[in-house]
Amino acid sequence: MKPRRKLLLAALLAWLLFFLLSLSLDKGPEAVAWGKLRVSLTLTPGTTGSGEVPDTPQGSALDPRDEGGLEGGGEEVEEEEGRSRRREKQQLKEEGKPSWQKRTRGIRSTQAAQKRCGVAGFNLRRRGLVQRQWHGSASYSILSPSLQLERKNYLSANKHRVALQARRGGGSKSGPELHCQLQSEARLGTLDGSQQPFAGLGWSHFVPRRPLAPAAMGSDFKTCAVVMSAGAILNSSLGEEIDSHDAVLRFNAAPTKGYERDVGNKTTIRLINSQIMALRKHHFNSSYLYRNVTLVAWDPAPYSLNLSEWYENPDFDLFTSYVRWRQDRPDQPFYILHPAYLWRLWDVIQSNTQENIQPNPPSSGFIGTVLMMALCRQVHVYEYVPSARQTDLCHYYEEIHDEACTLGAYHPLLYEKQLVQRMNAGTCDDLRVKGRVTLQGFGSDDCIAAPSNRDT
Repeated sequence: MKPRRKLLLAALLAWLLFFLLSLSLDKGPEAVAWGKLRVSLTLTPGTTGSGEVPDTPQGSALDPRDEGGLEGGGEEVEEEEGRSRRREKQQLKEEGKPSWQKRTRGIRSTQAAQKRCGVAGFNLRRRGLVQRQWHGSASYSILSPSLQLERKNYLSANKHRVALQARRGGGSKSGPELHCQLQSEARLGTLDGSQQPFAGLGWSHFVPRRPLAPAAMGSDFKTCAVVMSAGAILNSSLGEEIDSHDAVLRFNAAPTKGYERDVGNKTTIRLINSQIMALRKHHFNSSYLYRNVTLVAWDPAPYSLNLSEWYENPDFDLFTSYVRWRQDRPDQPFYILHPAYLWRLWDVIQSNTQENIQPNPPSSGFIGTVLMMALCRQVHVYEYVPSARQTDLCHYYEEIHDEACTLGAYHPLLYEKQLVQRMNAGTCDDLRVKGRVTLQGFGSDDCIAAPSNRDT
């Protein structure tokens, strides 16, 4: 064979080997063999996708030997889950219920099986991030250097003067234990106009007479959907399923028009932060988004719960807009969450986390999720813990890309998601395909009520 042909053949073989290797990278942790060559692409436990060894807190390391491993044993678990789901769907069909509506039995076993959710199909970087979120055991060490720096800066600034040493805990509580802790320690509370300075300003005439509860909205909510604004919900085709719930909560300025196929059209409650009410660009007084729904607003206050200080210096002035709105539309239910409620949620997150979390209120996503747990018997949360469609697109309705929207910068989002995933009673397929978490509402007889140390 002539040297030129040999060189061409060698180049062709090299290209073919490179092509096959590239295909194997897309197969996640599956090993691909060519003759005697075997390439293993599994992610080493305790490392990030970049290969760096994180400073993982005790008790949160991902070891494939624990409970059958994260990867190993997953096929058997998923096969059994498949048989269980088929039986469940058949029973629901006989009862005339939609197939997505889950039974509540077997929550503990389902949560244990979730620890084995596979992450095949992700590249190494995304696999590390998604794996930690799906298994409820993430650490700030998986964050990018820029997000780690932002977290450090927020801890140093401590704008709301949070007692950072207070109630730092671990991740040893089970899902049912976390559920009961939230139920007993994070009671829903709204401003009722009885506390100063609001009492002296006559707010008892502005706030709704009926408390924030299903009865105030004329319904008993059995199933509820919490629809995150994450870009990952695009191309999900979840709209019909979302609209089939008794109540649907959406956030801030998230629209439905033009996105019905993926996010649905029904809106029962809209949770808004104070920026929506204060900044002109959101057109709060004129936009259709805020009409014919129950509105719930929130704004950060000092951890000390000094309401007079908060009223004089809110993050964004929601009070002026609120009074004007209530005067013009007294029949529309509109509530402001009590700051004590927000900080009670923060306390629960910190008490279940070994690391110091950001000393800022929880995200709207976590607030809305726990809010609906107080109003509904069963809650489905969409794209909070991300699906296989995870992306750095912040919102499905605008082109803003930032990984902080998924992992958190200002808010302790990473730690919030750990708690939610640990309470998740759904399946691996629910997470992978739909980005759906299933949570039971409050009111369980299994929980013993305990008074909160942060009263409204």
